[in-house]
Amino acid sequence: MVSFWLVVLTASSWAGIVHAQCFAQNPPDRPQASPTIYKDCFEVIRNMVGHDKTLAPTLFSRKPGLGFKLPHVWVYRSCLLRLDMHSDDDEDSVPFFKIAVEAGIINAACVVHPPHLGGTLPVGPLQVMNISLYGLKRRGILSHPINSKALPFEVA
Repeated sequence: MVSFWLVVLTASSWAGIVHAQCFAQNPPDRPQASPTIYKDCFEVIRNMVGHDKTLAPTLFSRKPGLGFKLPHVWVYRSCLLRLDMHSDDDEDSVPFFKIAVEAGIINAACVVHPPHLGGTLPVGPLQVMNISLYGLKRRGILSHPINSKALPFEVA
């Protein structure tokens, strides 16, 4: 399964099908974003798809009782993966597998290359959902690269 993932991610990245928006470091006088490493982000992506519903279309929403509840985060060592909708009224249906491919594109484009801060990408057929990879300073402490604000959730 791992070799299959690498082929899909490499082909998608080389073909230029999707371009991730990579995070940039803040000026020195502002709070600094934390870098992460490819291996940790690869593991967090694997953890996201480590269930039997990986290939089935899943409904994602912020609405209570409607599909997979967002926002949702997965954490592995120095990497945090966040999946969220653009607004409370949005919903979209996509298999976790396709989300993992998009996360792999972010990992290849924005974590492998300096400054290793991660990035974000819209996902799903309606493009109303975002997936982001971030670096953690240390377990439970997140530096948010966009405007250097904390995310609206706690990292366990």
